[in-house]
Amino acid sequence: MSSFDKHNPLINRYAQKSWRNMVRMIMMAVLSIQQPWHSVGTQMYDYKDKGSGSRFVWGNKRKALLWLTVNGEQLYYEALECLEFSGKKRSIALMNVFLQVPGLGLAKAGFCCQLFAGCVGCIDVHNLRRLNISEKVLDFNKLAMDKTKQKKVEAYVDACAERRCRWLWNTWCSLIAKKQPERWRDGDHVSLVHLEYLTQERA
Repeated sequence: MSSFDKHNPLINRYAQKSWRNMVRMIMMAVLSIQQPWHSVGTQMYDYKDKGSGSRFVWGNKRKALLWLTVNGEQLYYEALECLEFSGKKRSIALMNVFLQVPGLGLAKAGFCCQLFAGCVGCIDVHNLRRLNISEKVLDFNKLAMDKTKQKKVEAYVDACAERRCRWLWNTWCSLIAKKQPERWRDGDHVSLVHLEYLTQERA
């Protein structure tokens, strides 16, 4: 069984259980922006303990949390409604839900889809380089016309679908483990801590 198949369904189940769990899931994606993955665990523990008072919740990350404090419950029910769809329709609908969060671009909205429902995926800087994908695929202006934004969302979803969500997860975890063998046993370990960071429990 692959790392994705072992850990992702458990993450999905946790995130879908309550709106507060989903907010915690989104904040894990927010805190991971431009941060090494190994540091996200410490940030999540501090955020859970201190909320908006965490030293890691600042700038745009603080804006995201304050927005989620007001809008998180409504966003949760919108995300749950997307689960009634399947395939590309579900992926696009969920992307549009998570893109409402201030500070989330296509890559991290895709990460939220992966964490919430096991679809789409995160094409971050590591994946751009190793898959030779143009950075233009991540260009996204939230102030653009709706038609323009939807074309960008569809193009991103298609880029992920070509490689498949499971494959993106498993190979990214393996890549991080190989880059930092002193921190990670293997890709399975990198995958596992997604669950542990989120639930704050040893799996």
